[in-house]
Amino acid sequence: MLDRPSCDVVVLGGGLAGLTLAIQLKNARPQTDVVVLDKRRGLAPEAAFKVGESTVPTGAHYFAEIVGMKEHLDKFHLQKNGLRFFQPAGDNSDLTRRIELGSLDFPVHVNYQIDRGRFENELTRTAIDLGVDLRQGCDVSGVTLRPETGHEVSFAQDGAERTLRSRWLVDAAGRAGVIKRHLGIGREVAHTIDASWFRLAGGIDLEQWGADNPEWLSRMRRTGIRQFSTNHLMGDGYWVWLIPLGSDHVSVGICTDPRLHPYEEISDFDRVLDWLHRHEPQLARAMAGRTGDVADFLTVRDFAFGVQRVYSPDRWALVGEAGAFADAFYSPGSDMIAYGNTATTDLVVRDLDGQDVTEPLEFYNDFHLKTFAFVLSKVEDHYPSFGNPVVMVPKLSWDRALNHFGVVLLFVQNRFEYAFLRSVRADIDKLYLLNERVQQLFRDWNRLERGAAPGPAPAHAVAKAVRDSATELVVEHSDEELRAAVARNVEVAEAMAVGLFHRAARNLAEHPAPDVPVNPYAIGLNPGDWRADGLFDGEVLLTLAQADEIAEGLRGLFADPLLTDAA
Repeated sequence: MLDRPSCDVVVLGGGLAGLTLAIQLKNARPQTDVVVLDKRRGLAPEAAFKVGESTVPTGAHYFAEIVGMKEHLDKFHLQKNGLRFFQPAGDNSDLTRRIELGSLDFPVHVNYQIDRGRFENELTRTAIDLGVDLRQGCDVSGVTLRPETGHEVSFAQDGAERTLRSRWLVDAAGRAGVIKRHLGIGREVAHTIDASWFRLAGGIDLEQWGADNPEWLSRMRRTGIRQFSTNHLMGDGYWVWLIPLGSDHVSVGICTDPRLHPYEEISDFDRVLDWLHRHEPQLARAMAGRTGDVADFLTVRDFAFGVQRVYSPDRWALVGEAGAFADAFYSPGSDMIAYGNTATTDLVVRDLDGQDVTEPLEFYNDFHLKTFAFVLSKVEDHYPSFGNPVVMVPKLSWDRALNHFGVVLLFVQNRFEYAFLRSVRADIDKLYLLNERVQQLFRDWNRLERGAAPGPAPAHAVAKAVRDSATELVVEHSDEELRAAVARNVEVAEAMAVGLFHRAARNLAEHPAPDVPVNPYAIGLNPGDWRADGLFDGEVLLTLAQADEIAEGLRGLFADPLLTDAA
């Protein structure tokens, strides 16, 4: 097999994106000749391998159901108790005083905390069993894109220089970005965030930090399950993740905005410990005397990046971080792999079966780039508000609902395919347009109003629209029912946007009365723009009362009860 000159598909990179793509291609079209060129030799180490351990519904559904790894995930990885967020309170020395947003129990849609090394080893075995030609120890030295005669990849393996031609070339080599660098199609983004992380043997159960507070413990339907969330400890300009792994480790990471926390403060492990003592003292105390349990330490500056194109009519594609990466805050990495791999598989199968892929390719490319922009907008220039519960409580609620309202719902309902996506594209675009307006409103709101939560804060009552967005994921729909559900979600999002606008606009000297209909696609906190933007004109105009009726209650979006009722 090493000496054959050509194949259908060459995948550069045998990590999470590359292996799952290879498996998906073989499952979709078993006769497809797939070669994966991977730099690594042998099996990956468990725990201390890669970040990207946390999945949310799209990624979890993709790995379990589309790639077919559900049995392995259920047996060897941890079920995840959703995303959980803690706003700051005082000096952050008492977790029970902090505003907490998260599930009371494991979500209805099963998600996972994945040990990347353990998972990729199983993916490797699965790919080989399906007939994927996996070549390890390969150092790619160059690519020549020749769509007419076949792309050519040059690589070294076992001291020998080799070449391989393919009809399709897919870059799944992560940040190395072989094709992206070759073509010069990378795109800088304004989101400049730094990160450092490590894995700690023995884990951390943060619920033990509040073990002497029975009222706080009783807020969960079962004690001891907070630790299975992807926990976010938040403050101005930063968040810290705690992700448990099935290998009895916990992944701990810090992401910081250098405008508020210079990179030098987290650039090595000792500085990370000092930083934790200042900003997250309970976590620092949990680390005391355990430096010998640290399995690894990694750090990266300015980790976000974009790309101009991910699918080309010249039959190449970029998947995973070979294309673009926004931020780990909402765990979107596996989602973007799922979208990218599924579109790539559809294009490759269509092409190899003799179909013209021109229109679906351009559709998928535009859709992917707009979806990435949607993901990026939820974090870009928002770190300064991460410690402001007045803004972050409604923002976290909005972001959760909007994520479920559109593309995630389509994917977990197995409708992420060209024909169906086209049929709902107008509604998805409306969600993305609304989100742009609302994200800018959050940024401006943070500059107008800030609040502190000394605590202890009461339990958060989630808005009905936000709860329903999660349960909708597991309701089976016909095609027409699903289209109607997405259209209904657009109406609810419009209503939520109007409610958010009225609450934020209280900070202005003059603001529209609640009974004045406003256009959710023109909301903003600069009154000088209202007329020109069409705030009082448009096809959709809602009063605050109408918005509240459509969303079936807006009160749960806001932090006011949590701040007012805090003792």
